[in-house]
Parts: sequence; C-alpha cells; structure tokens
Amino acid sequence: MDGHIRSEREEFFEQLCMSVDADEAHEQEAIEFFENQFDQPDFDPAQWLDIALYYSRAVASGIVDMVTAEDKERSNIAEIIADNLDISYGEDECQQFAETIEFALNNGVPVDLDLVLDGCQRAIDDLDTWADEDTKAPLLRLREELLRQQGER
Repeated sequence: MDGHIRSEREEFFEQLCMSVDADEAHEQEAIEFFENQFDQPDFDPAQWLDIALYYSRAVASGIVDMVTAEDKERSNIAEIIADNLDISYGEDECQQFAETIEFALNNGVPVDLDLVLDGCQRAIDDLDTWADEDTKAPLLRLREELLRQQGER
C-alpha cells in the first residue's frame, strides 16, 4: 500500500479487513486482532489504521478510538488513496474513497485533500487519453466531493 515491507501480522490484518468488507468475517475478529498487537514491539497503529481505513470502514470504526492523536497524525491514507486512483476509479471505489475521507476527517485523522485531489487529477488526465465520459464520471464526482470537503475545512 505505501511502500514499506509489511509484517505477517499486518498482512493477516489486511486479509481480515478484506474479509470483513466482503462479509466473510465479522469486524470484531479484526478489531480484537488489532487490540492484541499493542504489546508487540514493531506494532505501528498508524499503519494498521491506514489498512483498516483503506479496506474496511467497519473495522476502522472499531479501532479509530484506540489510536492516539499522535498516531492519527501519521496516517498516510491520503497518499494511499491518491496513489491508487489510477487503478481504482470505478463507481464503487470512488464512493468508498469519498466516504473513507469523510470518516477519517470526522474522527480526527488528518487527510491532505490537496494530495488526494492531485491523485484524482492525475487519474483523470490519464483517462482523458482513452476513456469515455462514463468511465471518467466517478473520478469527476470524487473530485467535486473533495473540493466540497476542502471548502468546508
């Protein structure tokens, strides 16, 4: 997701979050797994929060209050979303990204909206060379939502 090498536990947590999102597991399982990591020396709550934010807002809802304000400040969710917009630009993904950003902002996780807007514009520019308007529409709506959120902040 963000270039660092993940531990097996982080990868397992990511799989749990994806399973929750696919309704194959209950979010409590992922939340409890997260809680059990606090005594691990290499545990970084900010990275784990980013995993939950990206893959399962239900899990993120269950863990966000366990993450300190300092760790929330280190969230890279804006960069992660921006970097994935060139491959994840469908209706469902863009809606999920908008909801994730709103959730993060409402729960004390800073999101650099300019960074996400830049990623959105790069993806739109890439699509301009080959895609029709229907293909670009979700990204255009996401850009409008980001601009709206930016105006509110």
